[in-house]
Amino acid sequence: MSYKFDGFHGRALYELNGLPQDVRDGALLERLIELLRDPWDAVTERPGQSMVRQAFFGNDSQGMITFILDEDTRTLRIIDILWVG
Repeated sequence: MSYKFDGFHGRALYELNGLPQDVRDGALLERLIELLRDPWDAVTERPGQSMVRQAFFGNDSQGMITFILDEDTRTLRIIDILWVG
């Protein structure tokens, strides 16, 4: 069962514009598709909660996304992107 993408929100919108196009259209998009299929392939941001999660992307894990996973609506919303590549 897959989840629906609820978009880029907050700081992620700003950070998305600063990513190189090949990263945005390649590694980030590939990781997003994987997470929509299996959002539990990520770690929780804080112990004891499961809604805010983080996942790495890129060839050498140069990027990290933080997202909100809403089980009730089965949606995934990206709220932060970090790229050090």
